[in-house]
Amino acid sequence: MTASRKSSLSPSPSPTNHTTTSNNRVPNTTVVVPIIYGSIAFWLGREANEYSTHEWTLYVRGPNDEDLSCAISKVVFQLHPSFPQPVRELSCPPFEVTEKGWGEFEATIRILWRDPSEKALLITHGIKLYPPGLPQQITTPLHPTLTSKDKPVLHEFYDEVVFTNPTESFYQTLQPMFSSNKNNKSKKKTITPKENLRPHWKNQTYSDDADFNILMKSQEFLEEELKLVKDRIIQADDELLEIEAGQRALAAAKAKLGGSGSG
Repeated sequence: MTASRKSSLSPSPSPTNHTTTSNNRVPNTTVVVPIIYGSIAFWLGREANEYSTHEWTLYVRGPNDEDLSCAISKVVFQLHPSFPQPVRELSCPPFEVTEKGWGEFEATIRILWRDPSEKALLITHGIKLYPPGLPQQITTPLHPTLTSKDKPVLHEFYDEVVFTNPTESFYQTLQPMFSSNKNNKSKKKTITPKENLRPHWKNQTYSDDADFNILMKSQEFLEEELKLVKDRIIQADDELLEIEAGQRALAAAKAKLGGSGSG
């Protein structure tokens, strides 16, 4: 089961021409860094017990599993206080934490950038262990048909972090990420020990095409509805004109009959 969204904070591309100012910033420049953050949980099946029903991984990654270390200096994961060392700091990829547990909870992800002058990004993410509509209390080794070890619960989100007028050094640091995106063959992949996650990640696509198609269909629907409303208004106007004409004709006929009676 997958829950995902795409929320673009800014679609503006980075300009190709740039000059530096006295404060070493690149003016009139916007850099967009796409990221995916989320969690994936696997039911432990017959290995599950009262305290460990699932193994889950909380992570920050690139949309195509790119190496984000040129932009990110550190990711701090804040887990539930019941876990040993609930605060986990990672200074190199893969930016992920794997644990076992039995309950869902909200974790905090704090992303620090290579440029310390840029404000850290703070994210709250709910770790989901159970598919929607499936009560937690029946997901036990006694009910193996209700869940599958091969079908994880994937709960992740796509976002675009926008840097406006970045410092020159940070701008240059980010360039390898964008140059590798131009050529799929040269992408630097994040090395992760959880290779079983990759097939589930690859099933997810984050593209503007789907959003564009939805917008186009919505626009077509609204145009059709607007045309129907306009047609109904025109029809109502025509009926009103007919009624008014009938009323005038009736009034004229009454006036004519009244005049004839008085003569």
